[in-house]
Amino acid sequence: MPLCQDNQLMTDRPVIELSHITKRFGNLVALDNVDFDLREGEIHALVGENGAGKSTLMRILAGIYAKDEGQYLLHGEPVELRSPRDALNRGIGMIHQELSVMPELSVAENVFLGRQLMTPLGIVDWRRMNQIARDELARLGFPDIDVKQPLGRFALGMQQVVEVVRTIISGARVLIMDEPTSALSPAEIERLIALIDTLRESKRSIIYISHFLDEVMRVADRITVLRDGRKVATLHKSETSVDQLVSLILGREVNATLPPTLDHAEEEEHTLLEVRNLTADVFEDISFTVRAGEVVGIYGAVGAGHFDLARALFGMYRFDSGTVRVNGKTFPRNFSARYAIKHGLAYATESRRQGLLLQDSIYRNVTLPHLFRIGRVVPRQKQELELSRPAIHRVGVNPKDPLYTVGQLSGGNQQKVAIARWLTFPPKVFIMSEPTRGMDVGAKSEVLSVLREFRNDNYGVVVVSTEPETVLAVADTILVMSRGKIVARLKNENLNKDVLLRLL
Repeated sequence: MPLCQDNQLMTDRPVIELSHITKRFGNLVALDNVDFDLREGEIHALVGENGAGKSTLMRILAGIYAKDEGQYLLHGEPVELRSPRDALNRGIGMIHQELSVMPELSVAENVFLGRQLMTPLGIVDWRRMNQIARDELARLGFPDIDVKQPLGRFALGMQQVVEVVRTIISGARVLIMDEPTSALSPAEIERLIALIDTLRESKRSIIYISHFLDEVMRVADRITVLRDGRKVATLHKSETSVDQLVSLILGREVNATLPPTLDHAEEEEHTLLEVRNLTADVFEDISFTVRAGEVVGIYGAVGAGHFDLARALFGMYRFDSGTVRVNGKTFPRNFSARYAIKHGLAYATESRRQGLLLQDSIYRNVTLPHLFRIGRVVPRQKQELELSRPAIHRVGVNPKDPLYTVGQLSGGNQQKVAIARWLTFPPKVFIMSEPTRGMDVGAKSEVLSVLREFRNDNYGVVVVSTEPETVLAVADTILVMSRGKIVARLKNENLNKDVLLRLL
């Protein structure tokens, strides 16, 4: 597949101009006086850390958010977009990281989702829809796709292509791509880059958001860096490098020398968790150990495969090969979450909304995974309250009332409840996905202190995160994952964010 070359078709005529854009959420200033422009036939990349303002800016562009201050010009004319449909009607479409396809419907039906073509008799014109879908896919370099087949039969990369085609058929000349390659295989990435080349040749303009800076340097004409809601720089790719982009993202010079990688840890007497050659559809050949009194951080961008790895270790994601051993006991293939709990594993998901019963009490959330141990005595509230109170006090949930509704707690206290539930019957190893996401500084510090206490008490801890600050704050060893593989094993001595970012 061809690499994206400096674009000869790009013009200096702006399609979109944003000037002095400011957006607030309560007292939080998400965007502060940001300028951004996009030219015809251009690939303009937007980079920055989580929370830098990238998503907020793109949602203003796509009509999802309204700006508080500033000017939005489209083809030189001021606009006020009131909805994503309003934006699409004006030629601006956003392709989100989480695709909005319907796998059970055909390829053609997904291409025309919400905009089915009708015959003069008022019935769906299947023949015309199939033909247009075939022609459009062929024009973009995919001539052999059977558009009558359910989209779910195709790989994720093809599903993404179909979403691009749907956006184009809806009339978009500007495409906003948010982390488009985060869940794609290397071959699918190459196909997507070829598709982007084709779109650029047709003078469509693309805003490309990605954590993968090497990839950004391949596809982009210009690159804008945001930091803390402010624009830092806009550079042509020939004027910059990956190291300079990392420096701009972080706001300081970076050390260009990467630390040496560790060898695979050997099994030792106090090894609590041993993972060997674990392979599934989204990760490959994962091996590591966690010892008593050790925190292992697994860091990667969204789509690196580390969240699915955490679920696999807890029996919630099917893996194809490899072994999981806890405290010397080898787990059977396709073990369940209940089996994992019974044999010493605990898991707190990255989504508190999915992992907790927000409408229920603190004590019910704390005892929920252990009801099979408590027994079937009804009523058993007294027993559950007695079990939950020590755990609630240990992690510092506030308020401490076990009858308090979890949904009324702050995000930090909800996370403490998610941790406390595993202290009623303590495990050997805690697996924590994004334990500090969405918290203020004080709440983050409290949760990280709890994880350090677990290490001091000789538990094993696995912290899975997209936030480099989190793993740097607590981990003894850091594994960096990218595209489903461990690409580095680092001892957490004198490490900083720029090292981790450059390894993605």
